[in-house]
Amino acid sequence: MSAELEVVLMVYKSRRVLGRFLPSIGTSIPIVLVDNSYAEDDLGDLLAGYPNVTRIDSGGNIGFSAAANVGARAATAPYLVFMNPDTQPTEEALLAMVDYLKEHPEVGAVGAAGIGTAGGGAQPSALRILAHTLGWHKRFPLRGIYYQNVAGEIVEVEWVAGSCMAIRADIYAEIGGFDPEYFIYMSDFDLGLRLARAGYRQVILGDVVVPHDDGGSSDLPALWTWERRGRAWTRYLRRNRPLPAALGLSLLLVVGYAGRAVIYAASGKRNRAQELAAYLRSLVAEWLRPARANPLG
Repeated sequence: MSAELEVVLMVYKSRRVLGRFLPSIGTSIPIVLVDNSYAEDDLGDLLAGYPNVTRIDSGGNIGFSAAANVGARAATAPYLVFMNPDTQPTEEALLAMVDYLKEHPEVGAVGAAGIGTAGGGAQPSALRILAHTLGWHKRFPLRGIYYQNVAGEIVEVEWVAGSCMAIRADIYAEIGGFDPEYFIYMSDFDLGLRLARAGYRQVILGDVVVPHDDGGSSDLPALWTWERRGRAWTRYLRRNRPLPAALGLSLLLVVGYAGRAVIYAASGKRNRAQELAAYLRSLVAEWLRPARANPLG
């Protein structure tokens, strides 16, 4: 069993996807599994054939960021790979990411090219938000916030997706880990910002592919997850931008996504329109909350 890296895996009612994750990664790499389900989802039968998995009961749904920190503190390897259970990593992919960190000590975090999602991207700006909300990123994959189509290339990014991120354990501790202020979503943007401020580069390895069913980590309703996306975006902007800039970027998100919601509704894609409406409502509502931690995410 590898002693140089450990996978830190956060789960919440993730039985369906965990049944694909575990066979994909195998039994050679230690896994610290932090279970947020609090006895609502017994995983004993799934874990029985995997002696490499150490399960930690978090005591309740404490969110992605706090659970990641619990797992990181329990791990003992010099390299950590944070994963979502809706990914299907191979041992070879994880070792390739860690090998890159070994060879490039100036790199703080490494991601993989995702199938179905971005492995990382850029920090939000007015032009990048416009590119994303208006769909320009589909033609210009490195102009939006979430980089697409990076297969085969090593791409510099400003944040690496927390769904598949390799990082040195000492660097993770140095910058303070994921911020539990972010219950779910945007914690990887925040971590990327702190890595950059500490002088570390971040890259996606386009020749290392890890499939990812974005948003499939648990069986939570889609509208719940979209609401949390909106809250997290507002929280991130108000914490990391001057107030006028944060309000301006939020306004661009509202205008852009509202336009897309109208188009979806007019074309009969009611579910997509409802998801974006939930996102927009929560994005705006979060501005009315005090600027402090919200335990409900």
